[in-house]
Parts: sequence; structure tokens; C-alpha cells
Amino acid sequence: MTATTPVRVRVAAALPERLVLIGVCIALAAGVMVTAGVHYWWTVLPAAIVLTVLGWRACTPRDLTPRAALAGLIAVGGTLAWTVVNMMLAAEYLIVVRDPGFLTLSGLWLVDHGSTDIPAAGAVEAAEASSSMLPDASEAWNLKGDVIQPQGAKMLPATIAIGGWLAGDTGVLATNVLIGALGILAVYALARQFLSPMAALAPAGALALTVSHIGLSRPAYTEPLTLLLVIAGILWAWRGVAERSTGLLTAGAIASGATMLVRVDGPSYAIGALVGVGIALASMRADARWRRNAAFTFVGWQLMTVAVGYVSVALWSTEYLERLADETHALLAVYTVLAIALAVWAALWTRGPGSWMERLSDALGTTGAWILGGVVTLTLLVFASRPLWTTVHRGTETSRDEFTNGVVEGFQTSQGLPVDGTRTYAESTVTWLSYYLTWPLVILAILGFGWATMRMVRRDAPWAVFLGAVLAPTLLYLWRPSIVPDQLWAIRRFEPATLPGFLLAAAAAGWVLASLATSERLRALLRRIVGVSMLLLPLTSWLSIVPGAEYPISGAVNVTTREMIGARDQLNDLCAIEPGRPIVLVGTSSHYGSLRVMCDAPVVLELRDPTEDQLAEVASAFGQAPLVLTRQGDSVPWTETPSIVVDSKVSHSAYTLQGIPRSLLNRNYSWYAGIVTSTGEVAPVTAGHTASTP
Repeated sequence: MTATTPVRVRVAAALPERLVLIGVCIALAAGVMVTAGVHYWWTVLPAAIVLTVLGWRACTPRDLTPRAALAGLIAVGGTLAWTVVNMMLAAEYLIVVRDPGFLTLSGLWLVDHGSTDIPAAGAVEAAEASSSMLPDASEAWNLKGDVIQPQGAKMLPATIAIGGWLAGDTGVLATNVLIGALGILAVYALARQFLSPMAALAPAGALALTVSHIGLSRPAYTEPLTLLLVIAGILWAWRGVAERSTGLLTAGAIASGATMLVRVDGPSYAIGALVGVGIALASMRADARWRRNAAFTFVGWQLMTVAVGYVSVALWSTEYLERLADETHALLAVYTVLAIALAVWAALWTRGPGSWMERLSDALGTTGAWILGGVVTLTLLVFASRPLWTTVHRGTETSRDEFTNGVVEGFQTSQGLPVDGTRTYAESTVTWLSYYLTWPLVILAILGFGWATMRMVRRDAPWAVFLGAVLAPTLLYLWRPSIVPDQLWAIRRFEPATLPGFLLAAAAAGWVLASLATSERLRALLRRIVGVSMLLLPLTSWLSIVPGAEYPISGAVNVTTREMIGARDQLNDLCAIEPGRPIVLVGTSSHYGSLRVMCDAPVVLELRDPTEDQLAEVASAFGQAPLVLTRQGDSVPWTETPSIVVDSKVSHSAYTLQGIPRSLLNRNYSWYAGIVTSTGEVAPVTAGHTASTP
């Protein structure tokens, strides 16, 4: 860039990274403010502006040429089109079948409230009417004092709630798509650090076209936001090392540490970035004092951000953290030890004992670098080969194991597979990646990681940042995914770092292999072939062709359909029956949080059939006759035979082992409703939403 470069060129070239910065700053502001319990537009938006201003100068890209401007406009334009299409198909995940349910509902609650704590509003006292009545619901909604806490970290709900300030419920449902779009731009910006601006479009476009990124961005999954933070953290730390900028390293530290505000396993991503930056700073050719200060800066800011994330979960999802205490605290212990180790190591960099990494790099030489690169490649190939020589099983030591085994058995039975609930399918984790990336890209990526390792050993320091941040969580979850192994659910483990990391490594390998051609014309042709192939190969996973099957051609339903369509209308109809009345929900927990948030009314969950005396006691505790909702027509003492008042169908992708979902699961919901009378009987509500006379 020169002083005469037109402003429009500089703006267009910098636009992708600018948008990434703005998106990260908005998410950080939302995460911090919800942690403080003051999540309002007048706290979040000014904080986001301040953070953006602070990071604006440091995060200015270097390559602001006309070619970069054209590529930047293509990246932003293509991502905008992707955003519009996927917003039109945004999920209606308002029933708690899986995580997007309570995350979406938490976001809806935060539109009008400062924290995710939901007042029980008399439900605790009302639930004392029966030992089978609860003022909360297991796992997703936990009672703490006189409030209900939705489980999970809070940055994602806080961020999608911003969409609600702009466009109501529709805005909340659509905002995760925008987060997914920013993740695409982050991959593009990172690819620009080692590819030409036009070539960087290939891995970004490939990510945009994967079934996994589309399917996880439409509902409120945490993974697209985690991806944005992980890749932005790598981007800024990479540039911080390359450009000797402590400002960029600070931005990278905050972004990577903020993963703890999104997920309780966030330290796994922070650990990777910490290790990568530590190796980069220890081995690079730069002033030892600057490297020491840079290390202290990175450790300090990342440690502080991780601590804020931990406090956030401890305050606003206390029981959830207690359930996952062993895993979370183990990760935090490893992270803390590594952070201290890096700080101590950095303190020695101005003296001899701290320079062993530099001496090791010199001693290994080019041959040693290639050998280590080969070791990394071979390790990943061994992971890929695991289905050929092992089958991984889970124990039955805990109730969680037993529950998971039962779920897996159900999936196996429905697919006609051999029934063995103890299988984790962990041997197939690389195969899972191939479902979305295809094997050619997976193999190319494995070669790319080997090449990147060689570059790292030869003191191309930024590659250490990339390898640490990508391979640390990748190897952890390749070995032990610790997740119910159906798709798309299981690929969540690999969405934040592994899938984009594999695409970036594949692009690097493709361009390096193309550079081996003997003529410039052939090299250019091969690079175009690599770029086009990266865009086309993920598209092949959209369709499945099985000759002779009942349906020989099937599509990936996470691309072609709208997840949980019908849930919004169903809940609006239920809330319209008797607005404002307390609710007794009988027999099903899936709608507990949906009714509490969407209807803004206290809810008591009754797991058994209530008696007249119990319902009368509930009415007395609430001080008014509650509305009873149930899907079982004979579960409550009716004054007369009830009729269905809400009949609804909700569709979502099927639970599929060892493949991308290509069929829909339809859930039919038939609801009966009534008002508790003075004697404890329930007077049915008619289909016209008018209560029968008690």
C-alpha cells in the first residue's frame, strides 16, 4: 500500500477483516455485559464501539492493493449472498430437543432482560403441592434460589439477543447465520496471510459450502461463534508474530481466551493458541526482550479473558458447571500450568536457558524439519486408519454412560445397524471429517499439516501459531470426542478449529504442490484446479446417490430444509390460549423453558398425573387458577372430555450414525388445555381458546 492508494481500494481490501473485528467486538461486549448482569442495548453497543475503536488501528491489514480489494469484495459479496439464503432458512429451534433449544430461548429472554436468570415467580412454592412437581426441568433449566438458570455459557445467547433488538424474535433466530458468515470471512482473512487474495477465496468458499457449517449456523449452536473467535485469534496472533505487534497479540489473546465465554471446553482452544504463540515467540528471530514482553502480554490478556469466562459460567449456570466440574477443572488446570510455564520460560529468554528452542531449530536443520513434518503427517494418517484396526467402546461406570449407551442403541436400531450401545465410534473421527470435506481434501490437509510443521521448525514462526491452535483441540477430539456420535451433532467437536484448519492446510498443500510444476503457466493452471476443486468437493456431500435404494437420490436435509419448522407457530398458539396465567405442564419437560420464555409466565412441571387436591394447592400457591397443558388426554382430572386445542408438526433432521442426515424426523404434538377450578378439577379449553365454565 502507498499513500496514493485510493481510499475505495483500501476500504474494500480491508473490509473482510474489519467485519471480523466488528463481529468479535460485538460478541465480546455482549459476553462481558451479560456476565455483569447488565445486558442492555445501551451497555452492549457502546462497549462494542469502544472495543472496535481500540482494535481498529492494530488490526488494519497490510495488503491493501487493488487485487486484494477485488478479492475482498468478492469475499464479502459471496458471504452476503450466503447470509441471505441461510437466514431465509434459519431454524426455529424453540423446543429443547438439543442445545440450540435452550440457547435460542436464552437469547429471546435477553432481548428484554439484563441476565439469563429467569424468576421462578411463585413456581417454587406451587411445586410443593407434590413430590413429582418441579419448578425447573432437568439438565437444561436449573433452579438456583428463586431463579431458573438455563444451562451453558452465555456469550452466544447474549450475541443473538442483539438481533432481537433489531428485528424481534425473527432477529434472534437469524443472528447465528450472521455469526457463521463472519466465520467465513475470518477464514478468508487468515488464508490471506499465506495465499494470494484470490487464492484465499478457496478455503473460505469451501467452508461456506460444507453441510456442517450451514447446518450448525442456522440453529443457535455455539460452534460458529467459537470458530469465529478461534480463527480470529489465530489471524491476529499470526500477524502479531509476523509484524512484531503486541497490539495484535493482545487481540489474538482476547479472542482465543473468550472461547470460555462461549463453551465450558473453551480452554482446549485457548491452550492450543497459547502453545502455538509460545513456540512461535521462543523460536523466532527477534529481540529477546520484545519476545518476553510479547509473551507476558499474550499470557496476561488470555488468562484474564478465560477467567472472566469461568466466572460467567459459575455465576449464571452454576449447576451446569458443577455437573461438568471434573472435565472443566481438568482443562483449566492444564491451561493454568501451561500459562505459568510460558511466563517463566519467557522470563529466561534474555538468558541462555531460554534459547534452547532456537538452538534446537538450528540443530535439526532442513532434514530434521522434514522428518518432524513427516511425523505429524503419519500421526494424522494413523488416526485416519483407525477404523481398519480398532473399535472404541464406552464403559458403563456412570449414569451418563448408561444414558448415552441407550441413546446410541436407539439410533442403531432405527438405522438397522448392529446394536451395541457401548460403541463411541471414536475410531471414525477422521471419517466424520470426510463426510463434509471429502477424502481428497482430508488427505491434502494431512499433507498440509506436515508441510506447515516443516515451516515452523525452520523458524517460519506464524505457522507455529496455526499448528498449535488447530492441532491441540483437533488431536484431543480425534482421540476422544466424548459426544453422542450421530451427525450433525458429533461434528460439532470439529467445527471451531478442525474443519477450517483442515481447509486452510489443504489450500496450503495444494498451492505448494502446484508450485512444483516446471513452468509458470502450468503452476497457474494447477492452482486454479486446486481452487475450483476445493469449492466443488464439499458440494458433492449435498447429494447421495445409492442405485437400487428406495430413494436412490437423497439430499442433505440440513442444507435443503428449515430445522424445527413449526415450533414457533405451536408455541405462539399455546401462549395465546390464556395469556398471563401460570402454567402446569404435565408429562413432558421439552416445553418447560419454551413456555416460560415465550409465554412469560411461571411454569410448574408435573411428571406424573396430578390429583385434584394437588392442582387446587397449586392454584392457591399462585393466587389464581393456572392453565394446565398436557399431551396426554387422560392425565388430569377433567370436568368433561377434553378436545385437542393445538395440533402441530415439527420437523428436524434425523439422528444418523456414520453419515450426513438425509431424512427428516417429524414430531407430532397434540395438546389439551384446561383451567383449574376451585375444586381442583380441570375445565377443558375449547379449540376456540375459550375456557369452559368451571
